[in-house]
Order: sequence, then structure tokens, then C-alpha cells
Amino acid sequence: MLDRQEQEALARDPIVISDVLSSYARRPGRWRDVDETTWRSYAWQWRNRLIDVDDLAEVFGLTAEERMTCVAVAGHFSAAVSPHYAALVRAELGARCPVRMQAVPSPRELEHHDDLMNDPLGEYRHAISGCSTRRYPDRALIYATHACAMRCRHCTRRSRVGLMECISREALETAVSGVIADERIRDVLISGGDPLSLDNQTIAWLLEHLRGCGHIDVIRLCTRMVCTLPQRFFDTELLDILRRFAPIYVNTQFNHPNEASAEAVEAMSLLRDAGCILGNQSVLLRGINDDARILEPLYRWLLRCGCRPYYLFLCDVAQGTDHFRTPIATGLEVMRGLRGRLSGLGIPHYVIDLPDGYGKVDLCPDSILSGAPGGQMVFRNWYGAEVNYTDVSAEDSE
Repeated sequence: MLDRQEQEALARDPIVISDVLSSYARRPGRWRDVDETTWRSYAWQWRNRLIDVDDLAEVFGLTAEERMTCVAVAGHFSAAVSPHYAALVRAELGARCPVRMQAVPSPRELEHHDDLMNDPLGEYRHAISGCSTRRYPDRALIYATHACAMRCRHCTRRSRVGLMECISREALETAVSGVIADERIRDVLISGGDPLSLDNQTIAWLLEHLRGCGHIDVIRLCTRMVCTLPQRFFDTELLDILRRFAPIYVNTQFNHPNEASAEAVEAMSLLRDAGCILGNQSVLLRGINDDARILEPLYRWLLRCGCRPYYLFLCDVAQGTDHFRTPIATGLEVMRGLRGRLSGLGIPHYVIDLPDGYGKVDLCPDSILSGAPGGQMVFRNWYGAEVNYTDVSAEDSE
């Protein structure tokens, strides 16, 4: 017989995304005369990104303070927003729209904090070439480009993304040659910026050389375009390239249910058909997704699309992002709220990427209320019930 607490827990309704619209159907008036074929063009989306302050003001209705901020940040991390992503902004939510907050520069980005860093991941300190980094024995990251479809305001590489100079082919060749020469490396991440902003020929060249290396087991493409510019994946040539070198692990980033779109659903379907394995890496952001009731429907939707929630990152200690940071305890409470509400497939690893390149550490809610391994213990389960457990002692297991 179930007790009342368990009955109440099992009676809870799942939180789901009820309606996923296309960004085309929601496009702002600026693009009202654009036909759907044009809207689906990656090249058009890229060319028409909002970068100029007047264009940003027209679409987002910037305040005077926000206009001044856009001008002030233009010298080091200017705004850039694809029409697709701009269409996901809910105007009725005003400045608190979680999509808008990730796109529009905040005056708080201009603050300097002594405990924040320009290179929080220690990628320069761990560099093995001009554009590659190795922070773990078996993994290397190739930083392939400064270009990105969107400059997310919480970006951890904001000191590099958007720079005018490009990563030269010579620098990429040096990075790839170094990775191929080191037989300890089994897992390679291609990142940026966004590596999907590279032309198809360069992407094919990178994948061909890495896939041809016998000691490389895993190739990962780290891209936010599945969320911010999914039209990139409507390119059949790109899909054929990915299919040729499958399996490719594609890690993307959705942070809020309002980022769900019909175009993203289509992009994920096309990527799966091309032999890609999809994972999502959310960033815990204050005032945006720091609540299990927000992340639950997002993760349900991602699973439905064949994209497994992989990481929930504590916001990195990047200069200009202090207003997005949450206490570690906030994320622990989020994880408690997700456990039992979603299967293990839908629950990411909650991690902190330690400053200066010291690597990822799992952050887990403590479910042990009392006792110690090897004796009598009391656990708290997913809905708060206290459960007694007798552990096997070290002597008994010998």
C-alpha cells in the first residue's frame, strides 16, 4: 500500500512544451516581407544578423541604457543575433524575456570583478599549438574559428569570439598534425566560436584528417547553431559530409524552453539521419533557467528530438558575466527537482569547470542524511522520503 507522500509524488503531472512554432511564423515586422524559402537560407540568416545598434533597437526596442551599452561593448564583444533567434524573443515579457537576456548586452557586462577571468578555462595556459588545447590525458580541443552565428552574452570565450582576424589554415594544419601525432589523444572536440560557421570544404578537411587517424575514437562538433541558426543544417552538402565521417558527436546548447522551434526540430532530425549523436550542454543562468520547472520541459523536448541532456554547467567565471552566475546550491536544488521527474536519460551531469583549466568536477545533491558507508545509513529519495539502508561492510565483502 502506497503511503500518502508517495501517492502525491506519483500523481504529479509532467511539465511539457505544449506547442513548438517555427521562427518564420513568429518573425518580427522587420522581416515580415521575407518569404519562407529565403528565411530557410543559412546564407541569408548569416548576412542579416543584427549587429548594428540601430538594427538591434528596431527589433528589440532597446532602452537608452541598452543602446549605450551596445556602443560600449562594440569594441570587445559586440552583439550579433540571427533573425531566427531574434524571432524567438517574447516581446510581451519585455527585458526579462529569457531569450532576449541571452542576446542583448546588459550594462552589467561593463563591470569588472577581480575574481573573474578573461580565459576562465585556462585554454592559453594549456595550449599545445596556437589554436589547440589539451587539459586531459586523452582529449584535445581544436579552436577552429572566432566566428559565431550569435554572441551569447554569457559566452565563456568572449575575449576571443568575434575577433576580426581568422584562424589561418596553417594554424589549423599545425593543430591537426599535433593531435594526430599524439597517440594518447582519443577524443577531439572541434569548437570555437562556432565551427559550423566554417565553409563546408574546411569542415570536410578537418573531419577527414581526424577520422583517418587510427587512435582517435571520438570526434565532437561543438555548435550552438542547432539552437541559434538551425538553417545551417538544411544544407545537404554539409549533411553529406557529416554522414561520410559518421558517427560525429554534435554537442549543442539550449538553455530555455522558449528556444524550442520547429526549425530546430527539423535540424536535429536531419543530423540524426546523417549519423550524428546529439547531446545538449546547458549553462545555468540566473533569472533564465535556474529552476527545475524550467529545465524539465526543455529536457523532455530534447529527448523527444533525440538529443540527450549531457551537461548542466555552472556559469564559468568569465569577465562580464557576473550577473548570470548562480550559487552552486541553486544548481543542486535544480538537480534535486529533476531527479524522479525525469528518467536518467533526461538528467545531465551538473558540473563546475574549475577556473584556469583545472577541469570539470561533478556537483551532486547529497542524498545521505545520516550514517556512513559500511553501516546503517538513511537516504532521502527523489520526493523526500527517508529510507533506511544497511550497507555491506568492507570486511563482509572480502
